[in-house]
Amino acid sequence: MDGLNTIMKSLREMMDELFDGVKDMNGTYRSVAEHIGVTDISAIVEAVLEGGVNEDLQYPIIHFHITLAANIPEEYGSELSRSVNALNNVISVGSFPSFGCFCYYPRLNQIFLTYRLPVCPDAPEQEISNIRYYLGVLYDELDAFGDYIIFLCNNEGKDPGIEKYLEYIGSIKDWNDIGSRVEELSRLYGESLEILRSESE
Repeated sequence: MDGLNTIMKSLREMMDELFDGVKDMNGTYRSVAEHIGVTDISAIVEAVLEGGVNEDLQYPIIHFHITLAANIPEEYGSELSRSVNALNNVISVGSFPSFGCFCYYPRLNQIFLTYRLPVCPDAPEQEISNIRYYLGVLYDELDAFGDYIIFLCNNEGKDPGIEKYLEYIGSIKDWNDIGSRVEELSRLYGESLEILRSESE
């Protein structure tokens, strides 16, 4: 199990570098990703080691669970489920491939992103490289779709237009230019986003 210990130690170090500290909650690494999207949201990032799908196969799984929204009013549930499913269709078969899937969980009134990565303890260096790649892409994925999740929650779960949102993503030349991102979102969604412009200035 030395290889697995090496993998988990490196995972914790990477999460410490990328996010806001890491706490070990009974074997679950928990940290916070901040300053996501134009809406400047935060997300709780958790990673936990799980047993594999078959005990005969020595491939345990690292489960990444990222909570993007919580305490969502119950009455938004059915609309949210439809809208989040539309987003999953886009990232599964559309032109914005991503890792994992977004879920609305009615029991806790949350929206989260989940992804399970099998790891081979006999190849720790390769698995560490895979985890590093995933965590790097994760921040981009959250930055790209975090605003959409917040729009859903602020719009009673109703889809404000996934096609328009994809148009927005495709039009951004410089993701680090917050001003141009706010301007483009304002163009697509109208006056309801003018508040974002004033807060970013």
